[in-house]
Amino acid sequence: MTALSERFPTPFYAYDLELAQKRVSELLSIFPEETNPRLLYSFKSNPLPALARAIREAGAEADLTSPGEIEAATAAGFEFSKALFGGPGNGAEEIDAAIASGVRRFSIESWQDYEVIGAAAARANVLVQGLLRVNPAEPPKAKLAMSGVASQFGFEEEDLLENGSRRLGQFAEHVAVEGIHIYWGTQVGGPEELAACFENAVQAACQISETAGFPLKVLNFGGGFPWPYAKSGEGPDLQPLRAELKRIFENAGAAKEADWWFESGRYCSASSGTLVSRVMDIKDSKDRRFVILDTGIHHLGGMSGLGRIPRFAIDLIPPAERTGELQKMDIVGQLCTPLDLLGRNQQLPEDLQIGDLVTIPNVGAYGVTGSLTGFLSRPTPLEICHRGGEVESIFQIRRGHGEVSIENFPQEPVSEALSNA
Repeated sequence: MTALSERFPTPFYAYDLELAQKRVSELLSIFPEETNPRLLYSFKSNPLPALARAIREAGAEADLTSPGEIEAATAAGFEFSKALFGGPGNGAEEIDAAIASGVRRFSIESWQDYEVIGAAAARANVLVQGLLRVNPAEPPKAKLAMSGVASQFGFEEEDLLENGSRRLGQFAEHVAVEGIHIYWGTQVGGPEELAACFENAVQAACQISETAGFPLKVLNFGGGFPWPYAKSGEGPDLQPLRAELKRIFENAGAAKEADWWFESGRYCSASSGTLVSRVMDIKDSKDRRFVILDTGIHHLGGMSGLGRIPRFAIDLIPPAERTGELQKMDIVGQLCTPLDLLGRNQQLPEDLQIGDLVTIPNVGAYGVTGSLTGFLSRPTPLEICHRGGEVESIFQIRRGHGEVSIENFPQEPVSEALSNA
C-alpha cells in the first residue's frame, strides 16, 4: 500500500482482484456438482465494474436489484440471461429496464410484485421465469436476519401455502413460476449454521411448490457466507459445508430435480478491499486522545441502519515502524459531526504520528457505496483495482448536484392532464 500511496492521494480504496477471484473459487468448490450449482454475485455489496468483472471471470453470475446495478453489470460483461433481478417495491420502470436488458428471471417479493412483473412481461410480449421469495417461519442465526422475522422481504410462508394455488395462475401466460428464493440473512455463522438454514430451505421449498402447484426447477438458497468487516482475519473454513450439502441433496426429495443457486456479495468481495488513509491530526481532549483521519463515515460504515457501521470494532493498522506502547485512542474523521466515529478505545502505538499511513482491511464489501458519500460534500475516495502489483483501473464516484431540466417533465400536473383527457 505504501507504493500506491506514493502515487495516489489518500484516502483511497485498493482492491486486489486476485483475492476476489480466490474467494469465488473457494465458494464454488463447496457446491456439489450434482446440485448443478450457480453462484450469483450480489451487486449491492460492491457494484464496481472492474471488481465485478473479475468475479464474473472466476465463475459467478449477477444478482441485481436496480437499473444502476444493471448498468454496472453491463460494464462488467455479465450475461443477463443467467442473472436474477429482485428486491421489494420495484415499479414498472425498473422491471421494464430489466427485461429490456435481457433479464428473464425475477425474484417475486409479493402479490403486487407478481402483478408488476406480469404486466411488464406482457408489455414486452415475453415469458419470464419467477422465483417466489419466501420469508420462512423460523429465523436463522445471523448477525442481520432477513427471514423468520417481520420483514419487507418476501412472501410469508403461510400465505403461499394458503393462497398460492389460487393466485399464481393470474399471469401464467407471461410469468412461469419455477422455484423458490430464500435469503436467510447476512453473516450466518459457519458450516453448521449454514447447513441448518439450507436444510430448512429444502423442506420449505418442497412443501410450498407441491401445495401451490408449480414445478421446483430452481432453489435459490441465498447466501449468508460470513467474512470479517473492517477487521483483520478471514472467515471460517467452509469446506465442511460440501459434505453437508451432499447429505442434504441426497434427502432433498423433489428439490433433487432443481438447480441449486447460492448468492454472495460479502464473501466474494470483502477481502479484496483495503481502505488506505492518513493521520491528519492527533489531539488530546479531557481524558481522551483523538486520531483524526482523512476518511470517515462518508467513506466507510455509513450504513448504521443495517448494523454494518464498524464503530468500536474496526482494525486500524498503523505503520510497521510504530512500535510504541499501546494506548487507547478514538478514531474519527473530518466531518463536522460527532457521529463521524470509526472506532472508540482503539489500541494504537503511542508513537503514532501525524502524516502516518494507516489501513483498514476487509472493506471490499459495503464500503464506499454503503456510506454517506454526499454528506458535507467531501471528495469521494479513488477506487484502485490492482492485480499482481500492477494497477489495472481507477474509479471514483461522482459527487455534487446536477441540474435537471424542467422540460423533462409534464408541463401540467398529471391529475390535470388526466382530467383534460
